Amino acid sequence: MMMKKRLLALGMAGVMAFSLAGCGSGNGSAGTEGGAKAESKTEAEAGTENGTAGGGGEKVKLTFYDWSDEQSYLDPAVAAYNAQSDVAEVEVVYFPPTEYADKILASFSSGVEFDVLGVNGIAPYGDYQNKKTIQDITSYVEQSGLDTSVYGQVFEECNQEGIFGLPYRQAVWLLFINEELFEKAGLDVPTEQLTWNEYRELAKKLTKDKTYGGLVGMDNFVYMQQMGGSVMDEDTTIIRENLELWKALHEDGSHVPFEEKLEMGQNVGSLFTTAPAETVAMFQNGTWGVAAYNLKYESGEMPFKYKVMPMPIPEGSRDYTAPCSMNFLSVSKTSKHPAEAYDFIQWMCTHDGAKIIAENSTLTAYNDDEIKDIYLKAAEQSDDTLAKIVFSENNAIDTKYHPKYAEVETILKEEMELYMVGEQDIDTTMKNFESRRADVIN
Repeated sequence: MMMKKRLLALGMAGVMAFSLAGCGSGNGSAGTEGGAKAESKTEAEAGTENGTAGGGGEKVKLTFYDWSDEQSYLDPAVAAYNAQSDVAEVEVVYFPPTEYADKILASFSSGVEFDVLGVNGIAPYGDYQNKKTIQDITSYVEQSGLDTSVYGQVFEECNQEGIFGLPYRQAVWLLFINEELFEKAGLDVPTEQLTWNEYRELAKKLTKDKTYGGLVGMDNFVYMQQMGGSVMDEDTTIIRENLELWKALHEDGSHVPFEEKLEMGQNVGSLFTTAPAETVAMFQNGTWGVAAYNLKYESGEMPFKYKVMPMPIPEGSRDYTAPCSMNFLSVSKTSKHPAEAYDFIQWMCTHDGAKIIAENSTLTAYNDDEIKDIYLKAAEQSDDTLAKIVFSENNAIDTKYHPKYAEVETILKEEMELYMVGEQDIDTTMKNFESRRADVIN
């Protein structure tokens, strides 16, 4: 029993770290070409004052909460907004990724006044809506004349009862690979789409000495998402198949052990990137890794130039079917300046803001031909594989919107962890999940 409690505690810490940390591209800040700098602070440096700037022609001061992994591309975008705006001056307060969710909830609970928050994915977006912690901005969107169809069907599905935010960034899952480890194993990098079975066999061939063929990233439900499944599905067959696949990848020794992944939390990616970089040949991660790994390679921290491959797919699926997600900017329920906050959010989530974010190798939610070209140029890839992956029409949303999704997904992660480390079998895992889920949604 003590083992079970320890694993759950460790697992929840890992889940929190993974759910937040996988969405950035390094540290540091950057100015715009004209020299304007984003006003950004850490929690310790920032207070909770909110109001207007001094002097004539005052601009409203807005406080924007986000996690520090996003600083490298948010700082230049915020700086550019501040330089051109006569409406508001935005100050960004960054929190460590592993603390962000708790900090946001604590701020809401204590009534701390802040204006804008980054929302990391569809599940927390639904959760914040359900808890009424973010404001409905439908009237501002309508008044501005913004055509939200540019964000696609996923956006519409997430805003059935009003609009509670706009998406500024998206992510698509893919494989990052160390080509040097392929060469060392005498294997060619595949040029065709792999199925999960083919991927597993390839991972086995790459596993030798101290090298693992693969590492599963923070998304433990890729197969389910590719199959169009959801943790809310009444029929849990696909969920079961997903867990059995993950178990098989770890039991055959071709992937970094699940227990080690849990213990390392958000730092598990260092097994792929850090010198001598001989531990992991293929790493399942999101497109935020493009910006992060480019910076690591340029600085010399990462001793090899990675390549990308599409995520493996279930048998019979269409090529380039990968999970994808959106991050949103929303107005806090405690904001006294929702109109000004919306002005900032609209700028960030349309062409001008997207252009700067894309220049920093980060995939934007708003896309037109110019933005796509900017992103692909900044991503610095040697072929068109990344373009095929991120702009595929076959990509599947990683989370189907439901107000209870985040809570139910947490239950599945808890039960999955016990299954993965051998504390319970698959039948017990599914029985426990279905029972606990019923308690939440009924």
